[in-house]
Amino acid sequence: MQRTSLEGIWMWSRWQPDRQLSFNSFFLRGDGGVVVDPLPIEEEDLAAINTDGGARWVVVTNRDHERDARAVADRLGAELAAPAADVPQMRCRIDRELRDGESLGRVRVVALDGMKSPGEVALHVADARAVIVGDALFGDPAGAVRLPADEKLGDPKRALLSLRRVLALQPQHLLVGDGACIYGNAGEVIGAYLSTRGDVYVNRINIEELRWESFESDPHPFGGSAAEIGTYIGAHSLGYHLVKLPPGKAWCPLHWHEGDEEMFFMMEGTATLRTPRGEYAVRRGDFIAFPAGPAGAHQLRNDGDADCTVLMLADNADGEEVCHYPDSRKVFASMTRLLVRAEPQLDYYDGETAGST
Repeated sequence: MQRTSLEGIWMWSRWQPDRQLSFNSFFLRGDGGVVVDPLPIEEEDLAAINTDGGARWVVVTNRDHERDARAVADRLGAELAAPAADVPQMRCRIDRELRDGESLGRVRVVALDGMKSPGEVALHVADARAVIVGDALFGDPAGAVRLPADEKLGDPKRALLSLRRVLALQPQHLLVGDGACIYGNAGEVIGAYLSTRGDVYVNRINIEELRWESFESDPHPFGGSAAEIGTYIGAHSLGYHLVKLPPGKAWCPLHWHEGDEEMFFMMEGTATLRTPRGEYAVRRGDFIAFPAGPAGAHQLRNDGDADCTVLMLADNADGEEVCHYPDSRKVFASMTRLLVRAEPQLDYYDGETAGST
């Protein structure tokens, strides 16, 4: 196995002369350990995996990547998982059928559509800002990506549109089962490829096609559901999504941004807008601006008896932002994901030394 530049992720490969590219397999250390699309593996590598915490799961991304999965799972004492829709066409015994949104160790399953096999999935490794794919994208030629040939796909147009789910994850790294992996600029590479296809305009989506994610498990009174739009269709300088807010729920704590400006458009229903200047009733058709800085602090709350739907838009051109939460005196730095108290403010030299003198 070879260590990658990503924390706790290793890989091994086999060169395929007939296709002029490598087949790749991956091992993700930690949280139970996950092996992905395993090729035959050397004894010393098996021993290294077991020494490094072992593997609880062996995951196959599609029926054509069965490879040596059953043998590797048995030798590691791991369970073998594969996409539910592909299991009937697989030769070996499968211990768990995978479905969209499920998690195994460090990875979360992202179901794709229109691919070579009906069950093709991608695996999102959020802590590494990476996505692992089997046959959904080939890293070929090196530094670029492409779909398999159209005649091998279940539905080329649906496959292209489905890849927007990968793009919406904003991956920095793409680990591919076939070809050369992409490190550092995976989102740009995927977006560039999708934009080369003239058969589908990937930068458009209808409101009826949006995928909603529920946040009802958030602590009361927060909650609701949201549908991402901007990253899904390749937006860069602007971020936008729809939010549905049920009665009795609030969307996010009171907050303001140092750099980003936001705008809400009330599409359906009514809500209460909380600001430093007071609370205001807002209704369908209202445009609301939240400039950067303390004066733009805001929180939306549904005090009515019906859902409200809001289009939320923000300037997020640089991807680096600091957000302030006045109620709790917290500060959040998006680049480092650091969340701290704003008070007490420290002296610049607090706790500092010059080392040995």
